[in-house]
Amino acid sequence: MSGSRMLLRTDRYTEGVVVAPDGTVYFSMTALGTVSRFEPGARAADVWAHVPDANGHKIETDGSHIVMSSTGAILRLDASGCTTSVVASRVDGRWLTYPNDVALDFHRGGFYVTDSGYKSTPKTMPDDPQGRLYRVDRGGSIRLVAKDIAYSNGVALSPDGSRLYVGESTARRLWWYSVRVDGSLGERSLLADVPAGETGAGVPDGISVDSDGLLYVANHGAGEVLVYGANGDLLQRLSAGNTATSNVAFSPDGRTLYVSGGIEDETGEGAIFAISL
Repeated sequence: MSGSRMLLRTDRYTEGVVVAPDGTVYFSMTALGTVSRFEPGARAADVWAHVPDANGHKIETDGSHIVMSSTGAILRLDASGCTTSVVASRVDGRWLTYPNDVALDFHRGGFYVTDSGYKSTPKTMPDDPQGRLYRVDRGGSIRLVAKDIAYSNGVALSPDGSRLYVGESTARRLWWYSVRVDGSLGERSLLADVPAGETGAGVPDGISVDSDGLLYVANHGAGEVLVYGANGDLLQRLSAGNTATSNVAFSPDGRTLYVSGGIEDETGEGAIFAISL
């Protein structure tokens, strides 16, 4: 694997990077409430959609976009960037606090969403962790599938759909849940404790899983992407480019990993980096 290269620089911190089948790269700028796109061969990105506190993002097989609005809503957008529906803003009478990231379920349909439970990551473990996991079924109904997570963040499914991986940022841990036939989850098991970077900082953020089942985890604050085996072994530490590494996404051919984040932190400039695999 080679080092990271800057694909483009942005005015603000970037999040929610995702890649369409045609190679178009989409990314959020949470503070600006925008989702931008960078098309193959383009010289610059353009604003594609306006979503308050835009965060995690995935593209469904029908071309719809699922975007987390961390003001408290899960949104569906069409291919032109127009919001077509609010998937949910409350569940069982409870308002969503901070929808963060999303993982599509290609095996059963629908998707999983993390609600971090807090507007910012708690510095110490809370007595009553508020992070939650929700499942949106194929028909659009939403249900709670896991709770008591100290800032639930990145989320991803294994290639066969049997495991759901979730990052718990405050605890600096990666967990996995067995996934039942109906999409509900079994008990969680610890996959790994996430190490700090050279500066002592680092919490797990966005997660992507490749076709071989390896996990690529953004280590926010450490400027790196951690590569884990499905057994929890830490296999590689890749330089991310962004110090505030926020999320990761594969190119359609799986040969490039795109990385979003802030060059120094979340308050200044951001960038999208590319790592050749």
